[in-house]
Amino acid sequence: MGPKSIVYVGGLGIIVHELSHLLVAIIFGHHINGFRLLITDVENSGGALGYVNHSWNKKNYYQFMGNALIGTAPIFGCTFVLLLLTRLLVPGIYQWGLQQMAGMLGLPFSTNISGGPTNWLLVIVWDVLSINITIGGFDLSNADLKSTVPSFVALFVITGLFLFLFVLFGQAAVIHHYLFIVLSWFILVMVISLIWSLLVNMLVRI
Repeated sequence: MGPKSIVYVGGLGIIVHELSHLLVAIIFGHHINGFRLLITDVENSGGALGYVNHSWNKKNYYQFMGNALIGTAPIFGCTFVLLLLTRLLVPGIYQWGLQQMAGMLGLPFSTNISGGPTNWLLVIVWDVLSINITIGGFDLSNADLKSTVPSFVALFVITGLFLFLFVLFGQAAVIHHYLFIVLSWFILVMVISLIWSLLVNMLVRI
């Protein structure tokens, strides 16, 4: 379908990708110089599908630490959107995924989500939207990764120290509880995204 094919099959993912960069950059006080959530004229954009140009004060430690999350924001933004879509459109799959992970980890699981009868129209809508977000949203550019490394290392050290102090003061159970919740959601969406990525790549090669 030509260079624009990624816009057709991944446009929503591209928008979520760039919007994630934009929102996190604003949260960390970066100055937004300009942005495009979706570029449809791919042939004349040098291959760019969207961009967020932002600048920050190198003397501001808060803004510096923000780079760790700004660069990787699409991973979390797309994860959140996919999780929300799964929860709203196919609650049965959402519940089943969390239940399976709880079983594998040997942890108790309870939910107040009512499955109800399967609405196949919603399943199809969920399929299409999930594939679109997976194709266009999760890839991080070299610029994204390069801007992340210095601040991510600092954030990793601080987070590790913070968790160590919690465990040291007898809060290991609390840390375990919340890490399980966050990682369960994240793993559920990553599994869904991996399945879509594999299926789409297989179809492309047929």
